[in-house]
Amino acid sequence: MAPGIGDAAAFPYGRRDDGETMMRAMMIAVAMLAATAATAQPAGVAEAMRQPGAAAPATKLPPGYLAGKPPVEILKLLPPPPVAGSAQDIADRAVYADSARGIDGADWARAKSQLNPTGAGYFAQLSCALGAAISPQATPATLALIARAGVDFSAPMTVAKDFWKRGRPFTTDKGKACDPVSDDGVGARLGYAYPSGHSGIGWLWAIILSDVAPARAEPLRALGQATGDLRLACRVHWLSDVVYGRVLATAVYDRIAAEPEYQADLARARAEIAKAPPLACPAA
Repeated sequence: MAPGIGDAAAFPYGRRDDGETMMRAMMIAVAMLAATAATAQPAGVAEAMRQPGAAAPATKLPPGYLAGKPPVEILKLLPPPPVAGSAQDIADRAVYADSARGIDGADWARAKSQLNPTGAGYFAQLSCALGAAISPQATPATLALIARAGVDFSAPMTVAKDFWKRGRPFTTDKGKACDPVSDDGVGARLGYAYPSGHSGIGWLWAIILSDVAPARAEPLRALGQATGDLRLACRVHWLSDVVYGRVLATAVYDRIAAEPEYQADLARARAEIAKAPPLACPAA
């Protein structure tokens, strides 16, 4: 099983899906990268680190590809959450109501395996989709690539969540959700719903890793799609949260893909994965 960027021991989080959580996860990614040889690290990563194996610095993050550049104008990119009684609101509520039939079912179990998108369980799934084990020792360039992109995604996501402050679907009826931190019924520890961080980061990483390994684009994008869909099965997001999480991810990708630093990091990651031994995974 491939190690994740963070795990329960190294990453004590509460609000798994908000911007602060994603930022802290990316810090841990950089801390793990520091354990590799400095010559294997992309420029700019080593400078952000302490001693190998040390905890992530409290105030430093890996630089995003858009650092110092105009931000993604999230409040112009995304519409407000659906208003009550609109067609999209009706669709959101219908999907949420229908998801009750799947409680404790197969998708419910799959959703529980993805509660932490920076954890070992999710990275094992990501590695299987990529066909190569993602680890700080074997694939530092690949980890740096997705960590830096994650910082670029997290910033506008946080702005949107904090601006619209949309409640989670289970807060409307105290309904059951697969994430145990939803048990308060008000979503305080999960944070706001719109747009979905899981949906967006899953889709962003799927697109990026499809650039790294084009032959693996189909399973990677299937996992990226499922990451958002399973948040519906988990009953912690509205359909529109998931849809617009992917819209944000695509917009971030379009911006960073044009950056020379992204292209340089991408070339390093491609070379790394091309040399990686193939990973055999059990059938899903």
